[in-house]
Amino acid sequence: MTTKEQVELQILNDETFNATEKFKIPPQKLINIVRLSEKRDFCEEVDEIEKMYKQSSYFSPQFYQEILNTPSTIPYPMEQDLINRLFIEGLGSNLKTGISTSPNEIKDRERIYGHNRREQVIPATFCQLLWDALQDLTLRILVVAAIISISVEVGTAPADKRSIAWVEGFAILVAVIVCSTVAAANDYKKEKQFQQLNNVSSESLTVQIFRDGSEITIHRDKVLTGDIIKIKGGMELPADGICLYSVDIKCDESVMTGEPDPVHKQSVIKCIQRREEYNRMNLTKDIKNRHEIPTPILMSGTNVLEGEGLMIAIVVGPHSTSGKIEEILKSQDESKSPLQQKLETIADDIGKFGLYSALLIVLILLIRFTVERIQEDSFSSDNVIEMINFLIIGVTVVVVAIPEGLPLSVTLSLAFSTSKMLKDKNLVRKMQACETMGGANNICSDKTGTLTQNIMYVTTLWNFGNNFIQLNTDMKLQSNLQEYIPAAAQEIFIQATAVNSTASLDPPQGDATEQAMIKFLKKCNINYLQERSKYQEIAYIPFSSQRKRMSKIIMFNNSHRMLIKGASEIITSCCNQLYRWDTNQIVPIDTTLRDSIQKAIIQMAEKGLRTIGIAYKQVYPNDDINSKDNMNVREIEKSNLILIGVLGIEDVLRPEVPLAVAKCKQAKIHVRMVTGDNKITARAIANKCGIIQEELGLDLVLEGKEFIKLTGGVVCSKCRIAVCPCPRDKRTADIAKKDLRIDTVANQEEFKKIYPRLAVMARSAPEDKYTLVVGLMENGNVVAVTGDGSNDAPALKKADVGFAMGKAGTQVAKNAADIILTDDNFSSIVQAVLWGRNIYDSIRKFLQFQLTVNIVAVFVTLIGGAVIKQELLQPIQMLWVNLIMDTFASLALATEPPQQKLLLRPPHSRNDYIISRKMLKHIIFQSIWQLAIICTIAFAGEYFIPEYSDDFDTSTRPEDIVFVQNYKYSNSEKTLAHSGRLRTYSGDADDYSKKLALENCTPSRHFTVLFNTFVLLQFFNFLNARKIDDEFNIFSNILSNPLFFVILIIIIVFQFIFVTWGFRALYVYKYGLTWQQWLICIGFGVSCNFWAIIIKLIPDRLFPQLGNKETVIDINRKGSVLNYKRGKSFELKASNFGGQRMSQQFTKFGPQNQSGSKNYQNQFIEQAGPVE
Repeated sequence: MTTKEQVELQILNDETFNATEKFKIPPQKLINIVRLSEKRDFCEEVDEIEKMYKQSSYFSPQFYQEILNTPSTIPYPMEQDLINRLFIEGLGSNLKTGISTSPNEIKDRERIYGHNRREQVIPATFCQLLWDALQDLTLRILVVAAIISISVEVGTAPADKRSIAWVEGFAILVAVIVCSTVAAANDYKKEKQFQQLNNVSSESLTVQIFRDGSEITIHRDKVLTGDIIKIKGGMELPADGICLYSVDIKCDESVMTGEPDPVHKQSVIKCIQRREEYNRMNLTKDIKNRHEIPTPILMSGTNVLEGEGLMIAIVVGPHSTSGKIEEILKSQDESKSPLQQKLETIADDIGKFGLYSALLIVLILLIRFTVERIQEDSFSSDNVIEMINFLIIGVTVVVVAIPEGLPLSVTLSLAFSTSKMLKDKNLVRKMQACETMGGANNICSDKTGTLTQNIMYVTTLWNFGNNFIQLNTDMKLQSNLQEYIPAAAQEIFIQATAVNSTASLDPPQGDATEQAMIKFLKKCNINYLQERSKYQEIAYIPFSSQRKRMSKIIMFNNSHRMLIKGASEIITSCCNQLYRWDTNQIVPIDTTLRDSIQKAIIQMAEKGLRTIGIAYKQVYPNDDINSKDNMNVREIEKSNLILIGVLGIEDVLRPEVPLAVAKCKQAKIHVRMVTGDNKITARAIANKCGIIQEELGLDLVLEGKEFIKLTGGVVCSKCRIAVCPCPRDKRTADIAKKDLRIDTVANQEEFKKIYPRLAVMARSAPEDKYTLVVGLMENGNVVAVTGDGSNDAPALKKADVGFAMGKAGTQVAKNAADIILTDDNFSSIVQAVLWGRNIYDSIRKFLQFQLTVNIVAVFVTLIGGAVIKQELLQPIQMLWVNLIMDTFASLALATEPPQQKLLLRPPHSRNDYIISRKMLKHIIFQSIWQLAIICTIAFAGEYFIPEYSDDFDTSTRPEDIVFVQNYKYSNSEKTLAHSGRLRTYSGDADDYSKKLALENCTPSRHFTVLFNTFVLLQFFNFLNARKIDDEFNIFSNILSNPLFFVILIIIIVFQFIFVTWGFRALYVYKYGLTWQQWLICIGFGVSCNFWAIIIKLIPDRLFPQLGNKETVIDINRKGSVLNYKRGKSFELKASNFGGQRMSQQFTKFGPQNQSGSKNYQNQFIEQAGPVE
């Protein structure tokens, strides 16, 4: 049992609580109520609260009987609710003033009920990260090998050489320390970076509460038990609480229960009343119907989807619902991204290849060694060292073959990209989202605030006839309402726009559409706040995406008047009369007038205006204002309304959006607009953006209801119904031992017909967007979705990448998203695509480079061990190569900035094998070329490597001069270097091996040239790896990455130092290489660049495709569409869509619209330059 569980158990069983005058309810009772709500089968928490009430001094039989006999639809005054008083007064609070800010009382509350401060996660220190890096199995093997090497070499070396015998083993340890330090430094930087991002996100977690009679805004960490908290749509609840008052509050509790269905919240009285009504109908009480009865418990960490009200906090801190979840999350490891999983799979395969190669090499050497010992019938201490060297060779092969640099490359690339993306207005919350965007081929974007500026103005008014009143939108120029609206009509217009509103301008709060209306009134010198204060509010029904309207009932002339506004076609359809401004008369709406109204709406919508209908009606004492349908629309809102007029509101298009959309189309990304506007307005805006092209007539515009009717919406893939008992999260499924629910589109065949052409979904509800996302993903698409509202959370979570709006987005949406757009701008999504593709390319560049080195190094070691029983490259030299491959290559290639030309190609598929045919071509032929050069030097170097006299000759003793000449030169003219091979091909010791016994002899110049050439081959192939698309100019845009130059300089400088002064530590010739020998090495190195040009001329089709089929889309082929299936081309039958072919849609880019936009494709191609 954890400490956390022990503490909680202690509190739950705590019998030492002493009630005071201030605090009367024990904390364990409050915790128990919340736990019952979490494990709810029907309405156990309601029963428990009812039981508490009956046992309390607040119990009144008369009040209790009254609430049991009252229908749940009848409102009950919050102030007279005795059950509310039980908790408000029992926790020392007050409905109007809240709790006291007295330091002593705050201290007492924290002592009894706890505090809400979250445990600060202390980032790992550099030393901790260094220790973690050293846990790598490969590095452990190297450490063991180094210790064995030092022990054996020092223990068996002659006395005169013992002082330097430790050098090789120590050098291996140094290499291990360097590798682990670099990895730890990178992790430390990443920890710091994401700590900063988390700090930015947490600053916005504030709530509004009442304390000492004032409404204040505090951070959620400061919420205490007893606080009265205002609830509003979009907020994340800071503590567990009981609902005191609710106006259609719905919460998303999926983070706690795994169920995505909204949960209704009501006061305890309303829950009891609904339970009694349910009982009287003798309906089934089981877990399937548990949400038929609303719950009064609000869980911390859950999100308010819509509605507003008040709650009292009852449980805070670690015992709250979110506190428990946070404890669980602490124990969960961070999930690996799709690309990391791909790379780790490849790393495992390559690692196995290296391990098998190492075992083969060691086995060959041991067999050969055994045969020689049997033939010679001898065994000495030198033979033990020789056998240990075999093992060191094997370990070295494994070290070089295992591409442990791949995870480092991914981490570096992601860390670099996330920091740069923040400058491009993309705040990345989940690292894997960066790379996933590289494969996105569908973007489902909101309109308001993303494609448009979300700065709205009322530009047009319509009341009667064919006359539209055009308004001046310049806020600097004051107007008079009399200029637009007759005096007699002004009062009702102000009521409908200002009084029936919760928006404000200073500070800006509320919906932008509402703000547009009150901005117009302010321009006309109307004080909207003063107008609101004139009228007593009787009831308020907030706007929701389902209802698409908002209403307020006010006291007016000793009677009740309902003011209502919303989507124009919905409001006008509920009206049977029209108030004419010109005659100050109310006239019935006949067929002719209704046609006139519809025509006016269409005319405004065709200009891209959002049309809002405003209306009113008289409410009489006997009218039922509480009855509502399953969409939460009150019956009283549905009929007999009097239309006041229709407003045309313009949301100005962001100027950069058309170009951004054109870039997406050029990048083979299908942009779809999902909006709440009507079909005509949505079409007009989409045409301006370039999302649709009216002249082609191929794009499909559907309303949400039409879309759901055709596709059947989302159902469980197993049960084939929308609502089923299947668990939605893995933990619940494991406990219940049931299959996890998988959402699917009900009518998949119909969806497949619709989605390739679907460009705009109008009058869309969040459920419609969710269905679209599910369907697209089922058909193999990688989907990005934007959202700002709380109801967008399911779609944001479901999508491959969810983008939330940083300015207009609710906290719920931000929590569900992977990336937050800090500027709410669609063009920032295009930047995310660019960075995503760049990450993928960076990893592929590194992979092509490293696999080439791996193959060459493994075969070089294999050939040396099998043919001449000698390592052509020493272990310490291999470790230097390993450092170049893993650390320097990762750092250089991962920090390549993206080029706009990346958007001129299709996205990669989710299942594409990361090694393409082009890459395979270069890996194979570069490996063959490098192996040919290395083998040529190893077995024929003595025939062409020049040799020169140096200090070695003059320092030799006269009696050794003959031996030295034979050791150093391979010809009598003393112009060619002697072979550095220790043995002949038959396995006998060569003269060179014997000469090494001389005190002054050093490792050969021959094998020093071989080592230097091998490194320079990798150095120049490093340049080849910058371009993986067969681009001939490998230096293009090289100046855009200064770090690449720095790393090249570091490699060449250290290589020069190692070759010149490395001597025995690096197993190189004591006096280095001459400039002539350096030129030979450089010439061999540069040859791989010329060889690469020849490789690029070889057709890719000659090489096999590893894994799945590559994503190749020919947009000129008939029937080819953007929305291809993974690895397959999806052909659209002409008969499905009236003989039109989808391929035509993508032959043109850039909108040709009424605003006079130019073709943005040409503009983009000019910016991007040549295609890679």
